[in-house]
Amino acid sequence: MSYSTLPAPIHCYTLRPLPRPHVQRQHALPAIASRGYDLWNHYEVSWLDMHERPQIAVVELVIPCDSPFTLEMTDAHRYFMTLRECRFESTQALEAHIAGELSRCLNAYVLVRTTPVRQAVRSTAMAGPHSETLDTEPVPVVRGGVDANLLRQRRDADVPSESAVHECLTSDLLSVRCPLSGGVDYGTVWIEYEGTPICRRSLMAYVLSYRDSALYIEQCVETLFSDILTRCEPSRLTVGARFTRRHGLDINPVRSTHAVAITNLRTVRQ
Repeated sequence: MSYSTLPAPIHCYTLRPLPRPHVQRQHALPAIASRGYDLWNHYEVSWLDMHERPQIAVVELVIPCDSPFTLEMTDAHRYFMTLRECRFESTQALEAHIAGELSRCLNAYVLVRTTPVRQAVRSTAMAGPHSETLDTEPVPVVRGGVDANLLRQRRDADVPSESAVHECLTSDLLSVRCPLSGGVDYGTVWIEYEGTPICRRSLMAYVLSYRDSALYIEQCVETLFSDILTRCEPSRLTVGARFTRRHGLDINPVRSTHAVAITNLRTVRQ
């Protein structure tokens, strides 16, 4: 039996990073600088071990939200495709290779974690057990693009204006159009905040106003975070979204007024 020897891994694809401002909210930002990250999952990363046996794993990329550059999904897909014929001694070597290249490309430290596909069983619950859905609110489709003027605080007669709450609200009805391809990206968004109660009907209408908007996924979450923080004035706020995958990749940004732990709990849509 003949046995060919492959050359050492040579990366033959040059990534074209996107300047971070391209995927950020373009209008005035709130005074509080957001913290957070963009969590990318690639469910089908393949490579060869030193015996030329195919390997496959789920790869998680954690990109800081303040990195000077970020990735574009199709470009990232092409990059990972080049790894299929590369040999690595271990998953640790693969992680180091990817982390080194992406960190140099994006001018920021990129955390890389791999999990063999056979072990990559995740919970299907994204938000906590006490989260509540917005999707039962009787709100029709909102046309014309993102409209922050829809947001308002709740002013119920039985809720004193000074009363503060801590709640987590979710919706599976978030969608935006990719500015490059025109394709639709579907996502589940969660909004956890402390402060004066937010009118849920207005928040649902605001989420639905993204339906006709052309936004990068990171830009979508940046805008959600900024608008809610500016219009509703919570004392603490975290906004995150889990988007369905394209090319085996999904992007899951999180923005917050405070430091948050990196979590990766898939939804049933992922």
